[in-house]
Parts: sequence; structure tokens; C-alpha cells
Amino acid sequence: MNRPFVRFNRRLALLTTAVVAFGLLFFLVQTLVTAVVADTNTRSPQVQPVTQTVTPTISFDNALREYLDAHTVQGPLTPALFPHASAPGVRPAGGLTYSVALTGTTLMMGAPGSTVAYNLIVSNTGTLTDTFLISQASTWLTMIPTDTFTLTAGSDANVVINVTIPIQAMQGDTDTAIIRATSQSDALISTTLMLTTVANYDLAFLPIIYTTLNAPVLSATRPNSSNDWQMNWTAINSPFLQGFELQESQDATFGTGVTTYQIAPNTTSRLINTHEPSSNNIYYYRVRAVSAQSTSPWSNVVKVISAYYDEFDNNQSGWSGPTLKEGLRRLTFIEKIDAWYEWPNNDRWFIIRVEDSWDWGIASPMKPAPELPYSIEFRSKPANLGNLLSHGVVFGGDWNGQPCPDWSTPQGVYAHNICFNHFYNTNLIWYGDQNMRMLWERVDQLVYCPSCGGSPLKRLGDLDFDTNVVELDVYASGWNDYRIEVRENSIKFYVNNHLEFTYDVSDDPNALAWIHDPYFGVFASTDEYSNSTWRYEYIKVTPLDN
Repeated sequence: MNRPFVRFNRRLALLTTAVVAFGLLFFLVQTLVTAVVADTNTRSPQVQPVTQTVTPTISFDNALREYLDAHTVQGPLTPALFPHASAPGVRPAGGLTYSVALTGTTLMMGAPGSTVAYNLIVSNTGTLTDTFLISQASTWLTMIPTDTFTLTAGSDANVVINVTIPIQAMQGDTDTAIIRATSQSDALISTTLMLTTVANYDLAFLPIIYTTLNAPVLSATRPNSSNDWQMNWTAINSPFLQGFELQESQDATFGTGVTTYQIAPNTTSRLINTHEPSSNNIYYYRVRAVSAQSTSPWSNVVKVISAYYDEFDNNQSGWSGPTLKEGLRRLTFIEKIDAWYEWPNNDRWFIIRVEDSWDWGIASPMKPAPELPYSIEFRSKPANLGNLLSHGVVFGGDWNGQPCPDWSTPQGVYAHNICFNHFYNTNLIWYGDQNMRMLWERVDQLVYCPSCGGSPLKRLGDLDFDTNVVELDVYASGWNDYRIEVRENSIKFYVNNHLEFTYDVSDDPNALAWIHDPYFGVFASTDEYSNSTWRYEYIKVTPLDN
């Protein structure tokens, strides 16, 4: 057979094979396109516009394990690398406590122009060595020669308070100095004593001018679920007693917004049942006895933390500020995390946004929750959709009372130890319209380590993948109602009135330590994709009756 003919047959065979292969490829492509179009036509429409729906390329379980790896330190911690690893202001566990008492004479008199000296005793009534700062608030000149005392457990020290009576003071003029002793280990631990100084030209006539009335001792019941509480004080046994004055204010110094209740002499309590839950939920009380000639010194000041409620219709309630940063307490990258109030049409929302992968942040008004037990309720919804975007609420947070964070330095922003050094987190993770899981986190410590990979601010604590991940039966792209009940022995998590998770704290020393810390806020995070933006419609923190 001649060679040209063989070459022709070979070419013809190759051409035939190519034509058949191209035909098969065209048939497969057409079939695939037809199937996709048919599936699209039968799929239910989205309730919300989707800007970034992402199908995960790996399983959720594997992605979540990567998330945990990115947000925790791998390997042992080195204290030299993490100088804020031991955070001040944390209440120690195991029965160790910080506590302080302040006692002494609370009423003195003197001539105008003279100085009277009060001798008080500051006592360390806790079980740990502590340093106490003595401060004062008064109108008349009040000096404290030595204002800092370091005391071992059970010991005390003498404190001198010098009050100068103005030369122009008239007979019977008075001034009350509020003396406060504050723990320098836990700023939430403090006590006050009221010192009343009276201007008197002639002390020889004191028994005629003044009748002695002791200061009552004041206490309060914890608010109930209706946000009612009762103020109680000790009786005064005096024939000159004409009644009591109970003062209420949301100013700890009683300098503004004071309401005074006039109480009959045979009454030693007052029901407070007129305050609705609000974003300003702290009230202060003091009481004194009244006679025809004089009044007793003011009692001890009692603080009551009532129910908290914010519908975000007032942009001064502390969740955000003029630069959208002021309400952020913990964050990983200042340029990419914001929080603000949003008021489209008649809606009122609070928004927190985290733009870059591995970043996260906490926003909080730094208002305390009521005493245990209490519940936290909130309603939220994603503003955009993307795989492994998450949000939630945090609670059980600490705070030492200083401005948080310290915006003056990068270290003060990213690696501070002022607030939220530990907390609980209901980390709600979106991974599809019908798919949301909660990663329950008990965070015991934060470590700022930008060179460790993943998130620069690590969360360390109980992040158990096997027991703390819960599948939630919700429409994840819409509004959902969440509720957390915080009790002495357990924490329960509900979604749309359905119990989803119970956390037993009774045998957990760290959980018992953090559960009494009162500060709460909201959380947002990104993982696989950017721009985790969440809307909150309201947050309510209510005392529980049992």
C-alpha cells in the first residue's frame, strides 16, 4: 500500500475522533446548563437580597476547627510575650476575695474658719492583701494627708480627714463629705462613709440646739422580674424623731437628679415600683432621720442595678460614638471594625461590622447586668451573607473602672487589660440560609499576638468543639430571637423560645468566677470571607425571680 494513502487514512481517523469528542463535550455542557436553569426556576426566592452567598469548599467541621486554630494560641504561652496575660480586677476563685470597710465618727462641729479632724479606720475585710485609695467629694475644703494604704487580710489603718469650715459659714450651715475607699485590685470593690460637718459659733449650746440622731443603716432587696425592689433601713429610737428622708439619684454623689421621699417616723421601708427598664439602669439611695431641731448623718449609700433595655432609639446610650469606635471595647484592627446606630425609615437598629477575615470585636455600653439570676434577650439578623460570618452576645465580663480601651496608644487599644479580659460568648455562625451553629465559648484569657498567625487577639478558655457546638434549627438569614438565662449553677440558651443548650457551671471554678461579673455586649467576627455585619433590634437584661 502506498504511503500517501496510509497517511490519508490516519488523518481521516484522527479527524473523525476529534469530531466525535467535540460532539460529546457539547452534549454534556448543554445538559448541565439545562439542569442548572431548571433548578434555579424551582428554588424559593430569598427573603433578603444576597450580596455574598458562599458555598464552603470544605466541611463545616473542618472549617470550624480552622477557626479555632486561628483564634487560639498553638503551643505554650510565654509570659514575656504576653504581658497582659494576668488581668487585674479579676475576682479570684476558690473563696479568695477582695473586700473593704470604712468606719469612724461621722458628725463633727466647729466654728467658722476652723478645721475639724475626723479619725476613720479603713479595714481590709477580704482574704487577700490589697491596696486601698481614699478619695472624697465635698463642697467645703477637705484634705486627706495620706490617701493610700496597703493592708494585709484582716488588718486596718487610721485615716485622717481634715474638713475646713468656711469663715463665711452661718450658724447651722452643714456640708457632707463623701469618703470612698476603693480597692486597687478590683475597682468594683469600694465602700463609702458620709461625714457631716456643722458650723456652730458656740458649742456650749449644742445640747439645746441639736438633738442627737444616729444614722440609719440602709439596705435594698434585689429587683424582681417586674423591676420592683424595696429599700429598708433600721429604726431610730428617739423621742424627737419626726420621720425620714430617703433620697434617690442616678448620680452617685447626689449632685443632680435627686428625688426625695418623705417617710413617716414609724416606717422603715419604701417600695420602688415606678421605674421601667432602660439603658440607664443604676440607682443610688441614702436615708437620714429627721427631728425638729436637726437631722442625722446620711446613711450608707446603696446601689441598685435594675433591668436594662435598649431599643437603640437614643444614640447616646453608649454603644457607639461620633467616630463609630467609642463603643468598641475589644478589637483586632481599628480601621476595619465599626459600630453605629442606624435609623432607616421607622426602624431602629444597632450595627456592628467587622470587615476582614480573622478579625473580631466587642461593643458594649459598659452598663452592669442585675444580680443573678437574670436573662439576656436580643433580636438580630445578618445584614449581608457569607460563609462562617458570626455574631452573638457576650456577658460575664470584667471592668476595672478605667476608660476602656485606652485610645492613646496601639497597645492600649489592642493589648489592654481594662475590660472584657474574660467573658462568655454565644458565637452564632452563619453558613447558609437554613444553617446556623452556635460555638459556645467561655473565654478565660485574651492574648494579643500579631505574629502568631490567624487572629492577632487570641481567645483562650473552654472552646470545646465536641461538646460546645450546637446546630440551630432557624432561618439563619432572617430575624431571630435569642435568650440566655444566667443562674448560679447553669446557663441556658434559647432560640425562638426553644431551649438549645445548657451549660453546667456548678463544677467549674472558672465559670463560677466569671459568672458574677456583670458586663455584657455584642460580638461579631469573620472567618472564611469578609464583611460580617449584623443588625440588633433590641437588647434586654432582666432580673429573674428564680
